[in-house]
Amino acid sequence: MLLLVAASCSLNATGNTLWKLEFSKKPLDFSSFSTLLSTFWSWKILLGMLSYFCSMLLFFYLLSKFKLSLIIPLTSLTYILNLGAAFFLFKEKISMLQLLGTLIIIAGILVLMRANPVES
Repeated sequence: MLLLVAASCSLNATGNTLWKLEFSKKPLDFSSFSTLLSTFWSWKILLGMLSYFCSMLLFFYLLSKFKLSLIIPLTSLTYILNLGAAFFLFKEKISMLQLLGTLIIIAGILVLMRANPVES
């Protein structure tokens, strides 16, 4: 179960990262429908959509097999992965409060797993 959650979160974060890479190069333009539509034919956008779709399939499977009160909080791993991408790929500055929040998320995941032991 934990591996599936990690895979779902990783695919979600991959999609977000691919979209950010594309939009960092070429911001989303709403000036015309054709311009907007052309944005979605970028390989980064399409691959990001595929990543996100696969993430959702895994997420749906997890919801069908495990408790909602366990799966939803565990998907907060996505926030940690996105923060890592922001720092390492996009060279964003991460504040002490952001780091503190991330540590709280990690602590929450550990507490949740201790309170709800499941088979990996």
